[in-house]
Amino acid sequence: MSPARTGTEQRVFEQRRLWRMAPGGYRAATRLLAEAALERLGCVPLVIGIANGGRAPALTIAMELGASTEMITARHNPDDSVGLPATGEITCDLGTLSSRMPLRGSILLVDDICGSGGTLKAVIAALQVPENVICTATLCRNTGAPEGLPDLYVWDVADWVVFPWERLPHGRAFTPLPPPQEVRGA
Repeated sequence: MSPARTGTEQRVFEQRRLWRMAPGGYRAATRLLAEAALERLGCVPLVIGIANGGRAPALTIAMELGASTEMITARHNPDDSVGLPATGEITCDLGTLSSRMPLRGSILLVDDICGSGGTLKAVIAALQVPENVICTATLCRNTGAPEGLPDLYVWDVADWVVFPWERLPHGRAFTPLPPPQEVRGA
């Protein structure tokens, strides 16, 4: 795994709520993202998920598109505890994709959330593909993320999000995310 240092973007946590994404909202959001990616790229032969958080949405979106899926690992938090600050040091392991380099054709790069944008930037740099063949998609985008990242997303958030595949922290109240209406950034 190669570490990369990212810019100075900071995630925003207003500390007002803990968002909870419902399974139905998740399914609707992944369907919207798949449609928007197809409209943007024309054809999506490969969906790359950034594990851990991007694994579930990448698989769901790839199934929706009939695309093949690969998983890579990139992270800057030591674990998934609520409210951890991003370290700015990102490790990226392309796994089996490194033997397939250079990649050809349109690529949809999927993660659960874009916080500071650091993970997406590090993975794009590691993939070494031209910008015009890669499209980034996340379910959520933190309001502190840089403009233009990700390319496609559904919810803007300024607090921590608990996704359907994660456990809700014991004893914490949560606010459900509103039903998805549209893809932003499209």
